[in-house]
Amino acid sequence: MEAKEGVKVAQEEEKVVKELRQGLVAIKIPKSTKSRIRGQWSNALIVKVYGRIVGFNYLHRKILALWKPTGRIDCIDLGKDFFLIRFSLKKYHDLVLKKGPWFVGENFLSIRPWEPNFKPALGVVSSVAIWVRLNELPIEYYDREALMFIRQAIKNVLRIDTYTASKARRRYARLCI
Repeated sequence: MEAKEGVKVAQEEEKVVKELRQGLVAIKIPKSTKSRIRGQWSNALIVKVYGRIVGFNYLHRKILALWKPTGRIDCIDLGKDFFLIRFSLKKYHDLVLKKGPWFVGENFLSIRPWEPNFKPALGVVSSVAIWVRLNELPIEYYDREALMFIRQAIKNVLRIDTYTASKARRRYARLCI
Protein backbone atom coordinates (compact mmCIF):
# COMPACT_ATOMS: atom_id res chain seq x y z
CA MET A 1 0.00 0.00 0.00
CA GLU A 2 2.85 2.36 0.81
CA ALA A 3 4.37 1.81 -2.61
CA LYS A 4 1.13 2.80 -4.34
CA GLU A 5 0.85 5.94 -2.19
CA GLY A 6 4.46 6.80 -2.96
CA VAL A 7 3.80 6.50 -6.69
CA LYS A 8 0.65 8.63 -6.35
CA VAL A 9 2.53 11.37 -4.44
CA ALA A 10 5.34 11.33 -7.01
CA GLN A 11 2.80 11.63 -9.84
CA GLU A 12 1.10 14.58 -8.11
CA GLU A 13 4.45 16.29 -7.52
CA GLU A 14 5.35 15.75 -11.17
CA LYS A 15 2.01 17.23 -12.21
CA VAL A 16 2.60 20.37 -10.09
CA VAL A 17 6.08 20.83 -11.54
CA LYS A 18 4.74 20.36 -15.05
CA GLU A 19 1.98 22.87 -14.43
CA LEU A 20 4.47 25.38 -13.05
CA ARG A 21 6.62 25.03 -16.13
CA GLN A 22 3.64 25.63 -18.39
CA GLY A 23 2.62 28.68 -16.36
CA LEU A 24 -0.72 27.22 -15.37
CA VAL A 25 -0.48 27.90 -11.66
CA ALA A 26 -2.16 31.06 -10.40
CA ILE A 27 -1.34 32.69 -7.09
CA LYS A 28 -3.97 34.71 -5.30
CA ILE A 29 -2.49 37.54 -3.28
CA PRO A 30 -4.82 39.14 -0.71
CA LYS A 31 -5.84 42.77 -1.26
CA SER A 32 -4.26 43.76 2.06
CA THR A 33 -0.89 42.43 0.90
CA LYS A 34 -1.23 44.11 -2.51
CA SER A 35 -2.08 47.39 -0.83
CA ARG A 36 0.94 47.12 1.47
CA ILE A 37 3.47 46.22 -1.24
CA ARG A 38 2.13 48.82 -3.67
CA GLY A 39 2.11 51.64 -1.14
CA GLN A 40 5.87 52.10 -1.33
CA TRP A 41 5.57 53.00 -5.04
CA SER A 42 2.92 55.73 -4.70
CA ASN A 43 5.60 58.44 -5.10
CA ALA A 44 7.10 56.83 -8.17
CA LEU A 45 7.06 57.74 -11.85
CA ILE A 46 7.69 55.62 -14.91
CA VAL A 47 9.93 57.48 -17.35
CA LYS A 48 11.38 56.86 -20.78
CA VAL A 49 13.58 59.07 -22.93
CA TYR A 50 11.79 59.20 -26.26
CA GLY A 51 13.90 58.80 -29.39
CA ARG A 52 17.16 57.90 -27.64
CA ILE A 53 18.50 55.00 -25.62
CA VAL A 54 20.16 56.18 -22.42
CA GLY A 55 21.98 54.36 -19.67
CA PHE A 56 21.02 54.23 -16.02
CA ASN A 57 23.86 56.43 -14.72
CA TYR A 58 23.39 59.05 -17.45
CA LEU A 59 19.64 59.32 -16.82
CA HIS A 60 20.06 59.42 -13.06
CA ARG A 61 22.58 62.29 -13.31
CA LYS A 62 20.41 64.22 -15.78
CA ILE A 63 17.27 63.84 -13.66
CA LEU A 64 19.06 65.02 -10.51
CA ALA A 65 20.30 68.10 -12.41
CA LEU A 66 16.92 68.72 -14.05
CA TRP A 67 14.62 68.35 -11.04
CA LYS A 68 17.04 69.18 -8.19
CA PRO A 69 15.04 67.27 -5.60
CA THR A 70 15.74 67.42 -1.90
CA GLY A 71 15.37 64.15 -0.13
CA ARG A 72 16.15 60.77 -1.58
CA ILE A 73 15.45 59.81 -5.17
CA ASP A 74 15.74 56.22 -6.37
CA CYS A 75 16.24 55.34 -10.02
CA ILE A 76 15.51 51.77 -11.09
CA ASP A 77 16.09 50.33 -14.56
CA LEU A 78 12.93 48.42 -15.49
CA GLY A 79 14.25 47.25 -18.86
CA LYS A 80 13.12 48.08 -22.41
CA ASP A 81 14.38 51.68 -21.86
CA PHE A 82 11.87 52.35 -19.06
CA PHE A 83 13.01 53.58 -15.67
CA LEU A 84 11.25 54.00 -12.36
CA ILE A 85 11.96 57.18 -10.42
CA ARG A 86 10.83 57.12 -6.78
CA PHE A 87 10.86 60.22 -4.61
CA SER A 88 11.06 60.19 -0.83
CA LEU A 89 8.95 63.38 -0.82
CA LYS A 90 5.49 63.44 -2.41
CA LYS A 91 5.79 67.13 -3.34
CA TYR A 92 8.52 66.37 -5.91
CA HIS A 93 6.45 63.59 -7.46
CA ASP A 94 3.55 66.02 -7.91
CA LEU A 95 5.79 68.88 -9.06
CA VAL A 96 7.40 66.79 -11.80
CA LEU A 97 3.99 65.63 -13.05
CA LYS A 98 2.53 69.15 -13.11
CA LYS A 99 5.55 71.01 -14.50
CA GLY A 100 7.23 70.24 -17.73
CA PRO A 101 7.41 69.11 -20.38
CA TRP A 102 10.80 67.71 -19.53
CA PHE A 103 13.66 67.03 -21.90
CA VAL A 104 16.92 65.14 -21.52
CA GLY A 105 19.15 66.92 -23.98
CA GLU A 106 16.96 67.41 -27.04
CA ASN A 107 14.84 64.33 -26.31
CA PHE A 108 11.41 64.32 -24.71
CA LEU A 109 11.16 62.60 -21.33
CA SER A 110 7.93 60.63 -21.23
CA ILE A 111 6.58 60.61 -17.67
CA ARG A 112 3.61 58.83 -16.15
CA PRO A 113 2.63 57.92 -12.61
CA TRP A 114 3.65 54.43 -11.50
CA GLU A 115 0.94 51.87 -12.16
CA PRO A 116 0.56 48.39 -10.67
CA ASN A 117 1.57 45.47 -12.88
CA PHE A 118 3.48 47.66 -15.35
CA LYS A 119 5.33 45.48 -17.85
CA PRO A 120 8.04 47.29 -19.84
CA ALA A 121 7.69 44.90 -22.80
CA LEU A 122 4.06 46.03 -23.16
CA GLY A 123 4.67 49.68 -22.27
CA VAL A 124 4.14 52.24 -25.00
CA VAL A 125 4.64 55.97 -25.21
CA SER A 126 1.31 57.17 -26.54
CA SER A 127 2.11 60.86 -26.80
CA VAL A 128 5.11 63.16 -26.92
CA ALA A 129 5.60 66.86 -26.40
CA ILE A 130 6.98 68.95 -29.23
CA TRP A 131 7.74 72.65 -29.59
CA VAL A 132 5.87 74.47 -32.35
CA ARG A 133 7.24 77.71 -33.80
CA LEU A 134 4.94 80.45 -34.94
CA ASN A 135 7.29 82.23 -37.33
CA GLU A 136 6.90 85.95 -37.84
CA LEU A 137 4.05 86.33 -35.37
CA PRO A 138 3.26 90.06 -35.39
CA ILE A 139 4.58 91.79 -32.30
CA GLU A 140 1.18 92.81 -30.94
CA TYR A 141 0.20 89.12 -30.53
CA TYR A 142 2.91 88.56 -27.93
CA ASP A 143 0.29 89.74 -25.46
CA ARG A 144 -0.70 87.24 -22.74
CA GLU A 145 -4.41 87.33 -23.65
CA ALA A 146 -3.72 87.03 -27.39
CA LEU A 147 -1.40 84.08 -26.77
CA MET A 148 -4.18 82.40 -24.78
CA PHE A 149 -6.50 82.68 -27.81
CA ILE A 150 -3.81 81.17 -30.00
CA ARG A 151 -3.27 78.48 -27.37
CA GLN A 152 -6.99 77.59 -27.39
CA ALA A 153 -7.02 77.34 -31.18
CA ILE A 154 -4.03 75.00 -31.28
CA LYS A 155 -5.37 72.85 -28.40
CA ASN A 156 -3.32 70.73 -26.03
CA VAL A 157 -0.71 73.44 -25.45
CA LEU A 158 1.32 72.34 -22.46
CA ARG A 159 3.29 75.52 -22.04
CA ILE A 160 4.38 78.75 -23.63
CA ASP A 161 8.10 79.30 -24.05
CA THR A 162 9.62 81.62 -21.42
CA TYR A 163 11.11 83.90 -24.07
CA THR A 164 7.75 84.13 -25.82
CA ALA A 165 5.88 84.93 -22.61
CA SER A 166 8.41 87.59 -21.60
CA LYS A 167 8.58 89.06 -25.13
CA ALA A 168 12.36 88.57 -25.14
CA ARG A 169 12.45 86.82 -28.52
CA ARG A 170 10.38 88.20 -31.36
CA ARG A 171 11.44 86.25 -34.46
CA TYR A 172 9.02 83.50 -33.52
CA ALA A 173 6.74 82.38 -30.71
CA ARG A 174 7.14 78.87 -29.27
CA LEU A 175 4.40 76.71 -27.82
CA CYS A 176 4.84 73.21 -26.50
CA ILE A 177 2.06 70.82 -27.58
